[in-house]
Amino acid sequence: MRFQQKVLIAFLVLILVPIIILGVVSYQVSSSALKEKVGKETLQTLKATNTNLQMVMSEVNSFSNYVIASQEVENFLRYNQEQSIVNFYSSGQSLAGLLYTQSRLDDLILYSTKGQVYHFRNNTIPSLKEFQQTEFYQKIVSEKGRAVWLSPVHNEIFTSGDTPFYIHGRAIRDPNTLEDIGYVVMKIKIERFDEIFANLYKDDSEEMIVDEAGRIIYHRNRDLIGKSMSLKNRSNILSGKDGTGIDYVDGKKSLVTYISGTLKDRDAPKYFLVSIKPWHTISSETQYIRQTTFGLVLIVLVFAVLFNLFFLNRIVSFITEFLNKMKRVEKGDLTARMSSFPFSELNHLAKSFNEMVEKTVVLLQRIKSEQELKRKAEFQVLQNQINPHFLYNTLESINSLAVLNDQQDISKMTIHLGKLLRISINASDEVSVQNEIRHVMSYMEIQRVRYNDGFTFSVKVDEALFHYRVLKLVLQPLVENILIHAFDRKQRDAMIRITGGIEKGKGYFYIEDNGKGISPGVLQLLNERNQGVQTSKQTSHGVMNVQNRLKLYYSELFGLMICSTVNEGTTIKLTFPLRKGEEDEI
Repeated sequence: MRFQQKVLIAFLVLILVPIIILGVVSYQVSSSALKEKVGKETLQTLKATNTNLQMVMSEVNSFSNYVIASQEVENFLRYNQEQSIVNFYSSGQSLAGLLYTQSRLDDLILYSTKGQVYHFRNNTIPSLKEFQQTEFYQKIVSEKGRAVWLSPVHNEIFTSGDTPFYIHGRAIRDPNTLEDIGYVVMKIKIERFDEIFANLYKDDSEEMIVDEAGRIIYHRNRDLIGKSMSLKNRSNILSGKDGTGIDYVDGKKSLVTYISGTLKDRDAPKYFLVSIKPWHTISSETQYIRQTTFGLVLIVLVFAVLFNLFFLNRIVSFITEFLNKMKRVEKGDLTARMSSFPFSELNHLAKSFNEMVEKTVVLLQRIKSEQELKRKAEFQVLQNQINPHFLYNTLESINSLAVLNDQQDISKMTIHLGKLLRISINASDEVSVQNEIRHVMSYMEIQRVRYNDGFTFSVKVDEALFHYRVLKLVLQPLVENILIHAFDRKQRDAMIRITGGIEKGKGYFYIEDNGKGISPGVLQLLNERNQGVQTSKQTSHGVMNVQNRLKLYYSELFGLMICSTVNEGTTIKLTFPLRKGEEDEI
């Protein structure tokens, strides 16, 4: 496959696939958001509907409270004589009038425990004996005066014809003995529920009430009342939790929203409000996303073709030529050069490539020259390796002549100079503390002869420190700095003292003198990050050279600390890490 084809395929894949994925994801996200939005709105509507249902039930409960508290009803149920019935009719007209004002009530039935039955409608009702054989009666008795509700599915004994009713019943008890003296049963018209659900039926949606067994106990379509609810997520609906989900009703995708309710406040959920909305009425907004995604794909294809014709071909041609020239350079052909291109960026890249090749040619020539110079320098080093040995032999000869001529000072200076040279010429960066002490002592012996014993020195170092290693030539520059700058020629008691030991896991040296000290300004410069001083170059060079070498070699945790008092002397503390190594070959 040609490189141009690879780039075009990659372009299409990297552009079209993300757009398609974006469209799919956008559709899924919008569908999910739409589902969540509509689901929340429906949940709120169902909760408001449930509140209205509770209000209707509360009104029925209030009316039944009035009935069971009525003195006339109590007298009628207690005595149940003809005179009592006449009195009931005459004094209970307010009750009858109230019943007729309750348009949602179809009938009110009073049962006396003595067998008498009274109701307001001219229709057939069960006798007391038939009533007592029902489960409804058992629930009323067990509730001891609290309300009991029956759905249209369970109240066949009180239903006449095809019209479904909700039944409300409760026991009427003697306030003195708390024994049942009768029972009140009220039939509530199901049309009252139609008024509550009327505003919910929009866009082919369905709303229903379902009992704990999954049977429909309310639906606008009366033929569905009593039938089982056929939904896949039926178990979720009957779990008692509010929620929303996608289900299929008659093969059509639908949004199902559900909440739980109770007929009595103290009971667990006894019914469920369910709303079913066809998905096609909800998802009309997501169709725009699908159409937009399809349109974008077509537009991208057109632009891909134009991009390939007017832009991609030129870039691919440049990359192809660039790769060919790079291969030539890799094989050693440094004459390869890029031609110019119409795009300024590519042309700049071509010029950079040409400049790189030209610089490579120059660098190769320079490397050849440097290699030749290095070879000559190595040869010169090999030749000069004889010089240290020649120097040691010459010093030995001088020492022998000095001894033969009884020149002890010259002999001592020659011996100490040889020791100095051995450590100085040693290739290792570190030496043992013992050899560093020997080196500085040799240096001070030579300087004492030079200054005609114009100063004294003492060295006291803990022997435990001798076998640790320290950066070489760190003491001699400090002593040299003291001899040059610390002492006045007229000073007769000049003294240098070096002490050393181990403290807190570190090695240390104190280099002390009793000279004229360092001025505060110079001392501040020496102690503030070793920025140099404005005195002589030699002072700066000697002390700062040691300080920089210690910090570079050991880190910022080690180095010099200088304390000085004018006309009283200077103390320099040098710290270094404790490290052991091989013995010095000196």
